[in-house]
Amino acid sequence: MSTSKNNNNDDKLYYWLTLIALFLFSLIAGFIGFQRYFDQQGEIFTWVRSLYCSLQLFAFEGGDLRGYIPWELQLARFVAPLTAVMAFIVTLTEIFKDRLNQIKISRMKNHVVIIGFGTKGKNIREEHLHDKEKVLVIDNNPMNPNLATIKSSGSRFLMGDSNNESILKKAGIIKSKSVFLLTRDDTHQVDTCLLIYKLIRDSNRDENNALNCIMHLQQKEFLNTMRAHQLVRDVHDGLSLTIFNVHENSARELFEENPPDRMGIQIDSQKYVQILIFGFGRTGEALALQTALSGHYLNGKKPRVVIIDRLAKTKVEDFKERYPTYTDYCEIEYLTLEADNPQLLQYLSVYLKDHDAITTIVLCFNNKTNNLLLGLQLENVKLNEFGETPQIFVRTNDNDSFFGISQNLKPYGLPSRVCSKEAILGGSLDKKAKAIHNDYITKREKASDFGTRKADTSWEILSQEYKDSNRKAADHIGVKMRGIGCEIVNDNDPRPEAILSDVEIKKLSELEHRRWNAERSLAGWVYNEQRNDRARKTPYLTDWENLPEDVKDYDRNTVKNIPNILSIVGMKAVRHE
Repeated sequence: MSTSKNNNNDDKLYYWLTLIALFLFSLIAGFIGFQRYFDQQGEIFTWVRSLYCSLQLFAFEGGDLRGYIPWELQLARFVAPLTAVMAFIVTLTEIFKDRLNQIKISRMKNHVVIIGFGTKGKNIREEHLHDKEKVLVIDNNPMNPNLATIKSSGSRFLMGDSNNESILKKAGIIKSKSVFLLTRDDTHQVDTCLLIYKLIRDSNRDENNALNCIMHLQQKEFLNTMRAHQLVRDVHDGLSLTIFNVHENSARELFEENPPDRMGIQIDSQKYVQILIFGFGRTGEALALQTALSGHYLNGKKPRVVIIDRLAKTKVEDFKERYPTYTDYCEIEYLTLEADNPQLLQYLSVYLKDHDAITTIVLCFNNKTNNLLLGLQLENVKLNEFGETPQIFVRTNDNDSFFGISQNLKPYGLPSRVCSKEAILGGSLDKKAKAIHNDYITKREKASDFGTRKADTSWEILSQEYKDSNRKAADHIGVKMRGIGCEIVNDNDPRPEAILSDVEIKKLSELEHRRWNAERSLAGWVYNEQRNDRARKTPYLTDWENLPEDVKDYDRNTVKNIPNILSIVGMKAVRHE
């Protein structure tokens, strides 16, 4: 997009250079022409008089000239007024360009509005422009360096605060087809969302023509609260709200494509998963939470998460205070160290030399250069006498390449992937989750009470809370299959599909319930003999042995249905040969 900016600046420079050239040409030609004219007419003249008469040409004061007019003067009499008119038009356009821009904005409809123009906003904008869609960007920071990329075909810009109702009205929110809330302040995001909801509620839009509102929230607490809020759960109004978090998407993608349990942890294994996280900001927290949500293995060993950060003690204590049940599902330890500490490897050795640990290292400091340098330092570390090395992932930018630098380091959290429309609105990460829900709907449609449950609706208008529950169940399918010696492959693989035994179904059902316990507990649910969804209380947040048989059947059916879910997305589980 920088090319567009340069072209725009080059065009402006060309216009002004052209005007300056015409001005100088007219002035010089007029001066020479008047000198010759006065000489031919026998009039007394000075260079000052000739220059003054030349300047008058720009004000359409060519004078009532008689007799022979030199060609230089004749040419200047036409070029000078033309130059003045062109300068007037260019100046007028610059003066009123904001007004012209507002007129063009007011005529937009079925467009995409992007509020907040950081990395996420840039990626979303480029994708929509590639799809030939009209885009309007709103930002309140005139010093935002990304604003330089705005000037391109099909994209408009509006400076202002999105919490101002008049700005939203100017942006034509009611006439737009989708809006992305991508500022860095969660409170500001929520306030803007509520204001948009008010405008939509007061308009004539309904669920059949709902505005797609996609909101990014940084803090996990905001994320969990908003996903359970009535504004999100109500799918029968004019606002369809989707909430996402790029750090959460990055963690899900990492665990899906590079499982921390590698080939799987079976029931008789002594192995356990170990995640070393360098930098415990929002990215690190998302990794730690994903480990607790999906790190449930048949041998019952909890994953170990090790945080390395110069403020590790403070950050981990704060994290545990916000997630008081976290240690029920993960061991969490920390090292309060600077990344460039010369004794770093010595401190890590106790973790790296553990033969039972399946280790993954993720470098997710905000400073991407530090991540790369630290990754190069760690890539040659051997875990044991067999020469095994850990998986090392480096949080980096799209334009960073490891080619020629390292064969062992892998990029993590690339903006073009985690900030893309596909990642935000579902895409490949949600294939199995959608299949779970669609399978549920197919079976529910046969029931006489279909439509009485909140989940009895299509995925598109399913509440965010139910979508997330399906996602977490889907994310764990691979863990279950690897735990019984299977791998998930495309359905055209020649190997026969694995048939789950009764023993495997029993063990995986218990494992599924442990996973569900973690999902609910980390979301703030607590045990209570009486169920109360609004207060997040449930009698099922307990051990498998304490569950009634009908609830156990729910977990059993979930496991038995895995082959069907995989089949829906064109995959199957096969036994390792």
